[in-house]
Amino acid sequence: MDSIEILGILSAGLILLVFIALEYGETNTESVWFDLANLLGGAGLFIYAYVQGVVPFMLTNGVWAIVSGIDVARYLLKRKGLKKRRR
Repeated sequence: MDSIEILGILSAGLILLVFIALEYGETNTESVWFDLANLLGGAGLFIYAYVQGVVPFMLTNGVWAIVSGIDVARYLLKRKGLKKRRR
């Protein structure tokens, strides 16, 4: 097993882990951890698909990572804005 296969397995595992946590009520879609796990998992699977040359998988996971990344960025910007107002 090479490093790209390990990346693919770990990335898929991360997405599956957060999906299972969501299904069992341990997280929710508003959680930054949910979005961060999906961002990292989607990005890892995009890299895996790129190396393997699997375009449909690249498209799916690229969009997955981008949408999750937007939510993480919104969370960070909102949090930064709240800190500024407290001063």
